[in-house]
Formats: sequence, structure tokens, C-alpha cells
Amino acid sequence: MILRLGGVEVPVAQMGPDFLILKETFSSSASEGVVTLTVDGVSEEIPVRLPRGIPATSKRIEIAEVEALELAAA
Repeated sequence: MILRLGGVEVPVAQMGPDFLILKETFSSSASEGVVTLTVDGVSEEIPVRLPRGIPATSKRIEIAEVEALELAAA
């Protein structure tokens, strides 16, 4: 899995319904990105928001899927 943020690719170790665990530390402010998940050669792109950004001291970050947030607001 890879998290893409504005041209930067950050390797992802694990993904849950509302979090990512990065393979290495990385720092970023609140933003939007895309998680690319590839299983058996089939890729899926999942647009996500990072409402609290990525703190430099943690590999676990909070995410929210863009579609889920837009449906909740409707």
C-alpha cells in the first residue's frame, strides 16, 4: 500500500477503517491524499482526508474516506 500526498509516496504497513500505520515516519499538515491498495495485481485507489495531518512522532495517523465524509454531510 502507498499513500500519495502531493507527489510524495509514503509506504503504508496497515490500513483500518479510520487509520493508517505508516512503514516509516513522515510529517505533513492536514491534507487530502490517495491510498493505493494492490491485491493480486488489482489496484484500488481510495481518496482520503488526513484531518489532523501526520505528526512526525507517530506512524499511526487518522484518516477519513472522502466519500464517507461527503455522504455524511448530505
